[in-house]
Amino acid sequence: MIENEKLLQCAFKHQQPIVSVILNPQISKEQRLLCTECLSSINIEEKVIGFKKIIEILEQRQYQKMSQIEPIIEQIVNYIEQILNYISQLKSNAIQQLVQLSTLLKDWIINLQSTQLKYQQYSFHEELEIIIKNSNTNNFDLNPFIKDISKQYSNQIEKVSSKLEQYNQFQEYNKCKQILQNLQDIIKQGPSENINQGPIIKNNEGKDIIQIVKQPLLKEGAVKLNLIDSSVKQMNSCISIVFNPPGSIMVSTNKEAIKIWNFNNGRIQLQQTLKQHTAQVNCLIYSRIQDGFLSGSDDKTIIVWKLEKQNQWISSQPYQQHTDKVYCLILNQNENQLFSGSEDMSIKVGQLDFKKNKLIYQYELNKHKNKIYALSLNQSESLLVSCAHGQNEIIIWKKGLQNKMEFKYVVKQSTNSSGGKVKFIKENQFIWVSDFKYTDKIFIFELKEGVFHENQQKTIELNFNNQELDKFQFPIIHNMQRNLLVLRHGSYIYLIRELNNEKFKIVEQLKCYTNDIFGTITNNGSHLVFWDSKNQSYSIYKLSYQ
Repeated sequence: MIENEKLLQCAFKHQQPIVSVILNPQISKEQRLLCTECLSSINIEEKVIGFKKIIEILEQRQYQKMSQIEPIIEQIVNYIEQILNYISQLKSNAIQQLVQLSTLLKDWIINLQSTQLKYQQYSFHEELEIIIKNSNTNNFDLNPFIKDISKQYSNQIEKVSSKLEQYNQFQEYNKCKQILQNLQDIIKQGPSENINQGPIIKNNEGKDIIQIVKQPLLKEGAVKLNLIDSSVKQMNSCISIVFNPPGSIMVSTNKEAIKIWNFNNGRIQLQQTLKQHTAQVNCLIYSRIQDGFLSGSDDKTIIVWKLEKQNQWISSQPYQQHTDKVYCLILNQNENQLFSGSEDMSIKVGQLDFKKNKLIYQYELNKHKNKIYALSLNQSESLLVSCAHGQNEIIIWKKGLQNKMEFKYVVKQSTNSSGGKVKFIKENQFIWVSDFKYTDKIFIFELKEGVFHENQQKTIELNFNNQELDKFQFPIIHNMQRNLLVLRHGSYIYLIRELNNEKFKIVEQLKCYTNDIFGTITNNGSHLVFWDSKNQSYSIYKLSYQ
């Protein structure tokens, strides 16, 4: 919501919280809001609805709207990324022109992602007006959105096509032209056919709510790893690596220092070293919508970093709410709330403002009995799963009063081993990886009758390992567009895909002969980058999809 809920005022400016809303299109927007004093002092004959209820309706509308918009963006981005793959094959013939074309396409993706972010925001008053005038609260007008992406298409297609025409003698040219035609069809047709209206579900008050279900066509082919470079050495451990959304900036750690790299076609070049932490940096997370990232450290602090100008990074003050080492960080989708896990056995929740480089403590969650290694939110952000070191340390938290996460239950497990990594990969499905050296499995948990249970039929068997514990660093990576899971267990890096029968298959693996392996993949899934203690260098692999 664009407006600050706390700043909304009632019809008579009583300076009290809003409790009710008048559903009358004949009165002005400002006169529709009522506080407790309003209700006790005036006689209201119009239809009135509770303020919390109307907020719930608006948020449900917003969720359903984004369920329709996001797949369109995903499909468009997917087609554009296919073009980028063919462009890479043409670069050897005309490097300079094709780099310009790649830049156009990447800018197009960034513009599309910016458009998606624009539609994630909504105005309380404007959406309320729509609800009042239109009894069908699930009827959305996607025409403004279609116009936006159509305008971007019109602006970009001529530039892209004119550059492609220079290469019409190559085989890849026809493939790119076909994808552009498919892209045009997607924009003209609107929502994809694989968006289906799901079953009718009920909310807490027993009212029917339509659930929108995305049914992506899974890509099941093999994924091959091709080594590009491993020449960049680093003697000290690199615990965490992240990328900015376009994949042009790589951020990595070097004990307490943070390194900023230029990343270009699988080659890295050091640009800057940032030194603000006083102990080892354990975790990094890069913003999807801002030029900035966060870092968590053994020095018990979290720092917000913002890119002001080229290679000019501004750090916030070190924020210390934890009383021990910070091990993991995650952001909500709007990137205004940060969850952090620590060796102090607590989860801290803070309000984040990337633009102002500010982090304000809100509340904490305390139910774990051991140090917390991993956190993950489901797609609707109604649930948080956390795992800590030790047995029976997977906890489900659910959004409750005042949108705060509340303890629900400890998840039952078939194994008594501990684990260091957990990740939601669907709204009601998460995976958990044991760190015990005799438990070489990935466990799948799914929601059944309101509780997460282990689905033993979907357990993923890994290579036998009785020597090396699995370290919690190198978190699980899930690229939904590529249908790709990337995780390190013991001395192996595994690439995993979900099959159309909803089971999982290891499609590629890489043995590194050490369990000191820390890395990630680029956001578009094109490159795998990791540091390992055996080679003491950064290894960069190209991912080829079949």
